[in-house]
Formats: sequence, C-alpha cells, structure tokens
Amino acid sequence: MGFTANDWFAVGLSFRVALVATIVFLPACVLMGVWLGRSRHAARGVVQALVMMPLVLPPVVSGLLLLQFFQAAGLRIAFTWIGAVFAAGIVAAPLWIRTVRAAVETIDPRLSIAAESLGASRWRRFRTITLPLCWKGVVGGGVLFAARALGEFGAVMVVAGNTPGRTQTIPMAIYSKLQSPNPGAIWPLTTAAVVIALAAILTGEWLARDGSPGRRAIKGESPIANTAAMPSQ
Repeated sequence: MGFTANDWFAVGLSFRVALVATIVFLPACVLMGVWLGRSRHAARGVVQALVMMPLVLPPVVSGLLLLQFFQAAGLRIAFTWIGAVFAAGIVAAPLWIRTVRAAVETIDPRLSIAAESLGASRWRRFRTITLPLCWKGVVGGGVLFAARALGEFGAVMVVAGNTPGRTQTIPMAIYSKLQSPNPGAIWPLTTAAVVIALAAILTGEWLARDGSPGRRAIKGESPIANTAAMPSQ
C-alpha cells in the first residue's frame, strides 16, 4: 500500500514545521549554546537546568505549559501549524543547545583572550573565532533539532491538535492509522519516519566527529598567533 493524499500532506507539513522551527530557533539556540559554553556566571547552572527541562519533561507537559502561555499572552496560534512550530521547537531546542555548547567547549579559550587583548569586540570574536570553529556543532545540532521537531508527537498534539489536512503531521498520522481497521496502512509513513531519523542521526554523528575545527584548534593545528594577529576594529 502506498501513500495516500493525507499521508503526503502529513509529510509536507512535517517538513514545513521542522524547517520553519529551525529558522525561528536558530539564533536563540546558537547564542544560548555559546553562552553556556563560555559563561562562568553564577546563574549558569540554573539557566542550563531551565533550558534543558523540555528534554526530560513529558512532551505533553511541555505542550500544556506552552498552550497556557499562548492563552495568557493572547496569541491565537493554538491548533494551527504555527503552534506546531513552537511546540516542536521547544521540545527539540535542548538538543541543539547542548550540541553547540559541547562544540564551543572544545575551542581553546586562549584564542578569544588573545583577540580581546588586541581590542576585538565580543561580536567580532564571536564572528571570527567562535562561529568558524564550532560550525560543525551548529550544523549537526540543527540537523538533530530538525529531525526531532519533525518527529515530535506529544507537544504538537496538545498545542496543534490532530486535524487531517490541517495540523496532522507524520507522527499523528501514524497514530490515527493505528486506530484504523487496516494495520498495513501504517507502514509507508513508519518507514519514512525511520529513514528520516536514521539519516539525521548519521549526519549529526558525522559532523560531531573528532575532526572538528574546534578540536583541531585545541591540539595546536590552528595557531593562536595567527588569530592574535588579526587587526582590531
């Protein structure tokens, strides 16, 4: 049995939700990951715990909290695909933030110290040192984020609902098919979900290998002297 029209809609909507969530959450996830990887602020532990909470909370709870926030803020995006974007993004964000943080922590801090001593601003150090050396973490985390957002079920179900042809994504379409009298109908979408997840995991692992620029910088393959010689603005 092949894909039905509703199946194709679910696949298309899932990719749309994942893509838009990736674009919307990109700045926040990267900046938060960099801050957690560099900061020694006293509140760092508390902030990290709050940021990572959606990773351990039941997704249904995250969805309920987000739904309450939408209602309190007067945002009428619940039970729309835009609501699904935020629900999926909130649940997936910790994966991206952790990956960026880990990549930033592998960068030799002496590079930034040397650039700061020459008058480079924080933004210039971020743009010319941190970002180029942790780009694999940013991209790899983004891939995992998109795959997690694409496969989110609980939070999206609570915030966006399960309306075929409107808010039904791949996981919810599979759930609906489980209740149908034809058990074989679930396998095309199930196979697609497995392939997407496997591709995302392999891509993320490849980008997180030891050969990342940040790790090479620690091992001395990226001379500090070259970075320290940058002209200041």
